[in-house]
Amino acid sequence: MDRREFLKRSGLLPAALWAPQLFAAGSPYRNRILILLELKGGNDGLNTVIPFADPAYARLRPRLGVGRDAVVRLDEQTGLNPALQPLLSAWQAGDLAIVQGVGYPDPNRSHFRSIEIWETGADAREFLAEGWLAPVFREHPLPAGGALDGVVLDANPGPLLGTRNVPLRQPARVVGLTGI
Repeated sequence: MDRREFLKRSGLLPAALWAPQLFAAGSPYRNRILILLELKGGNDGLNTVIPFADPAYARLRPRLGVGRDAVVRLDEQTGLNPALQPLLSAWQAGDLAIVQGVGYPDPNRSHFRSIEIWETGADAREFLAEGWLAPVFREHPLPAGGALDGVVLDANPGPLLGTRNVPLRQPARVVGLTGI
């Protein structure tokens, strides 16, 4: 899925998340939403969350780097790309967390196997049939009448593998979802 397609589909995510059966008064799920955004390929992490105070950033990225004055500052060391300005209020309210430099021991050199390891939370030597979020949903089941655990904007359920999720694969299905 390219970025344009992602943006088209992601505009429907709030409609799916605000489904009445999930957020009815008294529901333990009211106001408990996890939005997991996994960017596959093409994302430049150093120009997404920018280490603008590190002199090496400007030195090593004289043309590609985001200028210090353009960065949306998170603190004295790091900031966001200017295109992410709308996220600043969520950051300031404590509603947004950013995890950088995530890795795992003995990384696998296969792109595809590495993705499986990330999505299942498996040890590099084990192969799991469910994503890392599936046990969370098992331990905290949906209330009676709940329709789904999550919405996936791709064909691959990734961390939601093994849960009740709705993969939005085709634009026709996305258009149909707007009626929720």
